[in-house]
Amino acid sequence: MNQSLIRIKTFAVALLFFCICANAQSQTELTGRITDSRGAAVSNARIAAGANATTTDDNGQFTLKLSPGNYELRVSAAGFAVHRQQINFSAATSLNITLEPASLADTVTVTPARAEIRLSDAPTSVSVLDSKDLSNAAAQTVDDLLRQIPGFSIFRRSSSLVANPTTQGVSLRGAGATGASRTLVMTDGVPLNDAFGGWVYWDRVPRAAIDRVEVVRGGSSDLYGSDALSGVINLLTKPSANVFNAEASYGTRDTYDFSSFVAPQRRKFSFALTQESFGTDGYFIVAPGLRGAADARAASNHSSGFLRLAYDFTSENSIFARGALFREDRNNGTVQQVNDTRSESLVVGGRFRTGDGSNWNLTLFANQQRYHQTFSAIAANRATETLNRLQFVPSRDAGISFGWSRTLEKHLLVAGADVRGVRGTSDETAIANARQTTFSSSGGRQRRAGFFVQDLVSLSTRWQLSVNARYDTWRDSSAASVSRNLTTGAVTPRFFAARSLDAFSPRLSLIFRPTETVSLRAAAYRAFRAPTLNELYRGFRVGNTVTNANETLVAERLTGGELGASWTPTRNIVARLTTYFTETTNPVSNFTLSVTPALTTRERRNLGRTRSAGIEAEADFNIARHWQFTAGYLFADATVRRAPQDAALVGNQIPQVPRHQFTLQTVYSHPRFVTAAMQFRAAGSQFDDDQNLLPLGSFALVDVTVSKPFWRFAEVFIAVQNLLDEKFIVARTPFETLGMPRLVRGGLRFRFD
Repeated sequence: MNQSLIRIKTFAVALLFFCICANAQSQTELTGRITDSRGAAVSNARIAAGANATTTDDNGQFTLKLSPGNYELRVSAAGFAVHRQQINFSAATSLNITLEPASLADTVTVTPARAEIRLSDAPTSVSVLDSKDLSNAAAQTVDDLLRQIPGFSIFRRSSSLVANPTTQGVSLRGAGATGASRTLVMTDGVPLNDAFGGWVYWDRVPRAAIDRVEVVRGGSSDLYGSDALSGVINLLTKPSANVFNAEASYGTRDTYDFSSFVAPQRRKFSFALTQESFGTDGYFIVAPGLRGAADARAASNHSSGFLRLAYDFTSENSIFARGALFREDRNNGTVQQVNDTRSESLVVGGRFRTGDGSNWNLTLFANQQRYHQTFSAIAANRATETLNRLQFVPSRDAGISFGWSRTLEKHLLVAGADVRGVRGTSDETAIANARQTTFSSSGGRQRRAGFFVQDLVSLSTRWQLSVNARYDTWRDSSAASVSRNLTTGAVTPRFFAARSLDAFSPRLSLIFRPTETVSLRAAAYRAFRAPTLNELYRGFRVGNTVTNANETLVAERLTGGELGASWTPTRNIVARLTTYFTETTNPVSNFTLSVTPALTTRERRNLGRTRSAGIEAEADFNIARHWQFTAGYLFADATVRRAPQDAALVGNQIPQVPRHQFTLQTVYSHPRFVTAAMQFRAAGSQFDDDQNLLPLGSFALVDVTVSKPFWRFAEVFIAVQNLLDEKFIVARTPFETLGMPRLVRGGLRFRFD
């Protein structure tokens, strides 16, 4: 009996071993090559069949082990439409697959969900500008490029070519900007907003390094916390893939520009080196009839660059480090008003994928910066200028960002946390009668921390639900303002109590697709923005307008909702329409205290409540082989709804927000012969002040570029900004200053990839 049992067990083990071997031997190889429509190899494309997946090498080749059976083969790669086909796999097979360019709806974005999703699946309103949009635009700065997106606005209408950086606060959809931004601007997910003041140095990222720009409109604090009150702008840099790009140009007003990006890759190690040098003699921002001896050209020059090192263990596991330098010098339009900035930054991190399909990423960053500026008083006839203040603003910040995501059968789960600490002061020396009279130092520390969760649920083939939530806390501490009389030596200290505050930011979004070509979207959300150290403790002066700080400011809170629809009748046509409604309580505003012929005095205050409601429309057409059209329109009814400090402000239009914005871009591109592009933008009238006494008129500008290849890797181009030399006012403080006149430049571009 025992011997029979032993024989049965031995037979069972042998049978099991035979089945395992037979199954192993039954797995055979599916091989092939992935190419684009021109026949060029597509590297790092992902091929998946069932639970098995692999990626292509530099030659587009792949090998995938499969057992016999029926599979849906799915091939995906950046910039291409997802390829799907059914295969009945029974023996070793080789496939050649051609990928088609991604349609507008298939564009992969990372900003709306802090994870990779298709543009058509984004639960928010998103616009994407790729590297072609950058090269086709006449604009030399990122902020001028972004003006082609309806709803994008800067505190002042001036280009960052000549504008003081502290006026470069950005907002979307009529939220209204002060010097501080109400929109979070990032580079590869790392904050670009100035840590002390919230404004943006657009030139810190060389244009040659930018792969695409993703713009998310609407309250986004549910994923990104403070600064994302009205949306997010993410500048994504090019990956390292054995490329070299360079552009050099020279133009009117002694404007020169050189930008390059080189990114060699050797097996698993890669690095990217990019730099940009720019300078212009600028132009007079005061009209000839009003100009005096105190006026000078608003000029600027800057240099920026970064070095990125990376090591890829696999296609989905890597580590990196990036160091960056930035230098900028500006003349602000008078003989004695100048400013300069110096900054250094370091970013390290990595991304990893574990066996359960989870994606992890970790980023640590640190920055230090020194900002100098001079202020002056200008006589009414602009014949004389008197230096009255020197300012030095040193600041440091550091942070860490952690993220996790995982795709399940019907869910995309995302979670993470962010922490950022800032320390900064504003050291100022007052001058009277050519003598230094008072030295004061104001500043403090701020720490922000938050964590978030998100679940994108595919309820069915037609319904998609997104549930997001984030909790943030921040603390202002070590805040003080100390003044010393340089004549008597008397010191007047003033210390501010530490305060801790928090915010909860939920979002609920729903997408319904009644047909293959129509998508409907609804969303409701809350968002917030904590006041910056600059708003709390640093005052500033523009012309004869002084704005004082206010240490009692509290956070702005936004509640909003939107309804949207998109229509994609073909792969090459996308039309989007969104109506939105937002209310912001306690918005920080520059409140006018007094007005005299020689001086306007304002103070930052929490105003009460504002409302912005409107309609946003965009359309993209690739209706002919070489033609592309993009158009956009925004109507923004942005008004003050409650103002306890001055009831006369109720009903006024929010400063710096036009009611109408329209943009149009047309591109004809024949790669072998010529590429010609035209950008048109128009903006309605707006006001420069809270009392709506200083109007800024409407304007319309036309930019053009023409480029022609003369070698396989090179092309010559000419670009003209403000082709018709439109005269328009960008600010009234209360003195009028003018926008950019016609600027012509020509140059060369080189591309090796």
